[in-house]
Amino acid sequence: MSAKSSASSPVFAWFASRYGEPTPAQEAAWPRIARGENILLASPTGTGKTFAAFLGVLDELVRLQARGELRDTIHCVYVSPLRALSYDLEKNLYAPLRELFGEKPPIRVELRTGDTTASQRARQFTKPPHILLTTPESLCVLLSQEKWLAPLASVRWLIVDEIHALAENKRGAHLALSVERLEQTCGRLQRIGLSATVAPLDEVGRFLTGTHGQCAILDVASAKKIKLSVHTPLRKDPYPEAGYTGQRLIRELGELIRKNRTTLVFCNVRSGAEATTYWLREKFPDLAGEIECHHASLERDVRREVEDRLKRGELRAVVCSTSLELGIDIGSVDLVVMMSTPKGVSKALQRAGRAGHNIHSISRGILMATNVSDLVESCATVLLARERQLDDVRLPDCPLDVLAQHLVSMGCTAHWSRTDALALVRLAYPFRDLDEALFNDVLDYLAGGGASLRQRYREVFGKIELDAEGFHTREGAVRREFLQNIGTIPSVGQVTVRTKSRLLGSVEESFIRQLQIGDVFMIAGHPVRLEKITQMEAWVTRAEGALPTVPRWNANKMPLSNRVAQEINDFRRELRSALDENRDGLTDWIGRRLDCGAANAGIILKTHLAQHELSEIPTADFLLVEELDDEEQNALHYFFHSLIGRAANDALARVVTHRLGETRGGNAIATPHDYGFVLTVARRQRFLEAELPKLLRLENFDEALDGALRRSEMLKYHFRNAAQTGLMVYRNYFDRQKSVRKLQWSAEVIFNVLQEHEPEHVLLREARRDALRTFIDANGARAYLARQATQPVRLRTVAQVPPLSFAMYATRIKEALLVEDPYETMERLYHQWWNQIENGPKPS
Repeated sequence: MSAKSSASSPVFAWFASRYGEPTPAQEAAWPRIARGENILLASPTGTGKTFAAFLGVLDELVRLQARGELRDTIHCVYVSPLRALSYDLEKNLYAPLRELFGEKPPIRVELRTGDTTASQRARQFTKPPHILLTTPESLCVLLSQEKWLAPLASVRWLIVDEIHALAENKRGAHLALSVERLEQTCGRLQRIGLSATVAPLDEVGRFLTGTHGQCAILDVASAKKIKLSVHTPLRKDPYPEAGYTGQRLIRELGELIRKNRTTLVFCNVRSGAEATTYWLREKFPDLAGEIECHHASLERDVRREVEDRLKRGELRAVVCSTSLELGIDIGSVDLVVMMSTPKGVSKALQRAGRAGHNIHSISRGILMATNVSDLVESCATVLLARERQLDDVRLPDCPLDVLAQHLVSMGCTAHWSRTDALALVRLAYPFRDLDEALFNDVLDYLAGGGASLRQRYREVFGKIELDAEGFHTREGAVRREFLQNIGTIPSVGQVTVRTKSRLLGSVEESFIRQLQIGDVFMIAGHPVRLEKITQMEAWVTRAEGALPTVPRWNANKMPLSNRVAQEINDFRRELRSALDENRDGLTDWIGRRLDCGAANAGIILKTHLAQHELSEIPTADFLLVEELDDEEQNALHYFFHSLIGRAANDALARVVTHRLGETRGGNAIATPHDYGFVLTVARRQRFLEAELPKLLRLENFDEALDGALRRSEMLKYHFRNAAQTGLMVYRNYFDRQKSVRKLQWSAEVIFNVLQEHEPEHVLLREARRDALRTFIDANGARAYLARQATQPVRLRTVAQVPPLSFAMYATRIKEALLVEDPYETMERLYHQWWNQIENGPKPS
């Protein structure tokens, strides 16, 4: 179906008059949707995915209305990971409807999110919208109430937007179960998935359709041109390896902003977005009023104000973390700048796609390298992006806390037999291999809290009535409290920040408790002075001109993708080989190999030559370990060059530390990094090269990692999250958010009991799996050790930190510092270190 061939359709006629020819994404999607097929549409931002998905739906609803057959019930459900996406879509869908029908069109499009008021929810039940725009959590809320099953029984279409942002986490597993329950309620459900950048497409298609459906994969990624390039102010002087001199990039970033009408600047963490916004305003006061900050910890109204100003063309730059990666309508953006690498190809393409927001524009993205390692990594990312070598998403496998939550939800509307409930759950792709015994363990937990708690605390922890045949959810308080605690996003200790007149956002409780009244910190890119702290609120006043502290937010660092790591390893191997053969023309070779220009190639060569002289260039063909005697700290640092990403190195470092403790005693400190890890030990814990294979053996890896986790706080942290999602500890109670301190205390007490009396409790099992799959990468570390078993290990003693170890060393120092801003410290250490390398004696 196309706009040309649909003259009889008012909707397609409107589209033709407004937009002319359809985009490739629309051409591909419309006929498939008209035939009732499930589709997964992969197409960059700005290629018309919204109308590709919705125009056929609108067309059918308009035809029903013309025939007098449009009923007051829900026909289409749209699910987005962000409330703001639904907010934008509501406005965009009403545009054609108003042009066709006037200000009050007969086809209703409405939002249903956590922000929807009680009166709006009541009205939606009395007169349901024809198109319901919602989030995964709100959809589950509706499915948990028997009265909503009738309006949902008429749903024909399900549209899942930004599906890549859901598929790889527990929100996606949660949604997958809701979708299967929705289809059981309404019968045949046509599923439409939308994504800008995702791989592998077949796997994500199976996530969309479940274990029983077919999905047409429509990949039109090449329909829009995306141009990625690397920009760095390094040129003459290489910068510190861990990016601490980000302030020195501000001058060139500001000049890029001046040269473009609108620039979107991505930082990898929220604190980076805050600091960059502040520095830009300080360095460029004439642009200060046109530069804003945007991230998820800012209040919704603050974010929306920034988005609206951006759409109206009032801003020259918005600095954000990940909050603007998804397809929120932000109007026209000329340039996307990424401060340091986004750690993966897919994320780089997705961020760059936010520029040139239409099919005819070229999306321009710049990776701004902050140091030499960043420069090589940026070049590797751009090379892979040009070849469309995307990073694979990793789907969660049978999250038990999500399963527990949905079983309670299912039991709110019916009595389920065990057989029917298990069959339904297995239709969802993340739960396709769910073991029946494990399923029964989850039911047993929901019936009374588990074996160790059931006798004394059944009434406290019991959510369902369970018998040999099946189960249903207990009525009264259990169902009311359940509806307030649906979802998978844990409480992490946020303190609300407000002035007298408005809410600004939130910061971590651990950060705010370290401040004193009168201290100045940064939020929304502005310095504010702390005036008063109540239990979960901080009152502030503006403090323009004062030097602020940058808040920290408890967000996981993005791990380096396997594809980028492999490309860096390939470059190192090729460079090492070239150094051994002939050093003539190496600068030109690096410039061509990395497409980075002569000046940057010279810096890269200079750094790697220094590494070659002081130690050697590590590759994936062997493991290089460097030993440095630190007389100031009276300790030894061991630099392990395992370029496998931070998460896998975290697992590897924990195992090595645990084994060293068993053989040498005492405590060692391990600091993981994308490119390896630093092991800091006392001199009496020194080890020899011959002992390294024992520390790095694959045998008993799981036991050593489990022993390391038991001594850490990580397992306790993940249990607290699993206990919230799995409904053992409620986030919200009687419409109020529970104090995080109370949450932590409740979870810790239960954790200690279960660790001692029921170590195989389903939520403890889930906590262990979360720790091993999401925070650390045990599988990646295990695979690395399997490869390493057949490769040599080399221990080299070094007199100073070699260049390719400085990034690890800088991370080690930063995490040991108690000061808030380690920039000056790292500057001093870097220049002292580089001067020693350039001027000091070379090893023989």
